[in-house]
Amino acid sequence: MRTPPKSLVAAAVLLASSVVLSPFLAALSGAGLPGRTAAFNGIAGPIAVSVGCALAAALVALVLGVPFALLVERSPAGLRRTSWTLGLMVLMMPPYIVSEAAVVLLGPAGKIARPAASLLGFGPRSTDPGAVARFTVPGFVYSWSAVGVVMGGCLFPVVALAVAGAYRRTDHRAFEAARLARGSRGVWRIGARVLVPPALGAALLVFALTLTEFAVPQLLRVRTVGEEVHERIQEGDLATAAALCLPLLPLVVAAGGLGVFILMRGRVASLAGLEGEIPRFTGRRPGRAGHVAAGLATLVAITPALILPAVSLGWLAASARSSQSPMLGRHKLIRTSGVVSSFREVWGLARDDAVRTVLLAAAAATLATIGAIALARLTSRVGWGPVLGVLGAGAAVPSPVVGLGLIALWNRGAGTAVYQSSAIVLLAWLARFFPVAVFLAQGALARVPRELEDAAALAGRGPVGRFLAVVLPNAAPGLVAAWLAVYVLSATEIGATVLISPPGEPFLAPSVMNFMRRGQDPEIVACQVLLLAAIASPPALLALVMILRPRFGPVAKGSP
Repeated sequence: MRTPPKSLVAAAVLLASSVVLSPFLAALSGAGLPGRTAAFNGIAGPIAVSVGCALAAALVALVLGVPFALLVERSPAGLRRTSWTLGLMVLMMPPYIVSEAAVVLLGPAGKIARPAASLLGFGPRSTDPGAVARFTVPGFVYSWSAVGVVMGGCLFPVVALAVAGAYRRTDHRAFEAARLARGSRGVWRIGARVLVPPALGAALLVFALTLTEFAVPQLLRVRTVGEEVHERIQEGDLATAAALCLPLLPLVVAAGGLGVFILMRGRVASLAGLEGEIPRFTGRRPGRAGHVAAGLATLVAITPALILPAVSLGWLAASARSSQSPMLGRHKLIRTSGVVSSFREVWGLARDDAVRTVLLAAAAATLATIGAIALARLTSRVGWGPVLGVLGAGAAVPSPVVGLGLIALWNRGAGTAVYQSSAIVLLAWLARFFPVAVFLAQGALARVPRELEDAAALAGRGPVGRFLAVVLPNAAPGLVAAWLAVYVLSATEIGATVLISPPGEPFLAPSVMNFMRRGQDPEIVACQVLLLAAIASPPALLALVMILRPRFGPVAKGSP
């Protein structure tokens, strides 16, 4: 096969780097660091809180993800598929919706917290209606540790995927040999050598992702660096806002880079880690007690980010009550008599936002996946695959900085046409999530044996034919995962989208945040369900195709 010119590969890498890193560089150039040193006064406290949230999230992800992976991987096939389906569904749940569920159920006036406190004798000492109405529970929810629990619960599948990939790639005869030689202590030592590095690498990724999270600390009233940045943005001091993000950047890059390095060494850097061959020797299988333990581990793991939001939505829908009469005018607030009417009203107000979000997120995912495939193939042909690691620095840039950089780049001269259209949001999503598509596509394409492509070339297939007939079918699971990851991340992005959305063309995630901040119970249910439906529509369509394909495949194949 012909090797592409290195100049072409270098141009492709430079183009991708400019898409990902140019907003960050533009934000830095406008920060005016020599004159912004005063902005860092008092920033030590928010940085410490941000790091504390990230450490708590990493610890929670480890506590939930490691037992989940090990117990579920040893369970029967049916239970294993069900548990992994539920676990991966957690990745589709926006963390700010989980935060809202925590406030609704466990907050100072929570629907679980207040009755539980009264039942335990901590309730109001008086029967006066005013005292009962003012009674609140001392809030764990509004704390940095709650941010860590929410983020760790939402990101535990990252740890679980890494540990499961390492476990599946291990020949289990090593565990049996250690059991015979040293007993349980030998099994633990072998397991630690095999599973601790990928678990720690994934935990570092969770740490880095939590450092760049802005919406969850805001909803839970925790003052992190993100809160400082948003205050400066609201004041119009964009340069200081960009400067305040700089102390976090080395932490995010170091943690994320080290995590990716550890995972790459363990060959579990992508979802393709779950597609490896199962060793022929699988050792002892747990009995019924092990299956019960796997079910309990699944239940515990999905409770923070899946069960609690579902309970919150159901409770809010069931307890919807009549409220004030509707306000007239174009910018009316929703005041309805129940959740059904709220769905109708929210759909009427946010329908265009939802359609716009779905279409643009699908476009971003498609462009990112196609670009990632081309970039991964070009760099692998000339041995430049590790060079793509530079794109990881772009994934570490906080979302408001991406928005500020795009404002600086495009809100001038001929770029105004782009800045005033939805194309600016597309550029923001590509800048933030293109590295995710590149790394997942790189892992998926690396699993396709080079010999298969060489054989197709000897059979007379051209480059396009080899890709369509050999590479694409074998790499399809990883490439679909890349598309879905970019779609979900784009559809739920807030930090950059809220800054650069063109006037009159809002997107669904910022609209949902606004509804949650000002809305009543029926509104919260309706807007959250609308966002979740937009997120779940492509995976649901994919699942339907996979279900129907075996049923109709043989008929189509035998038809004339």
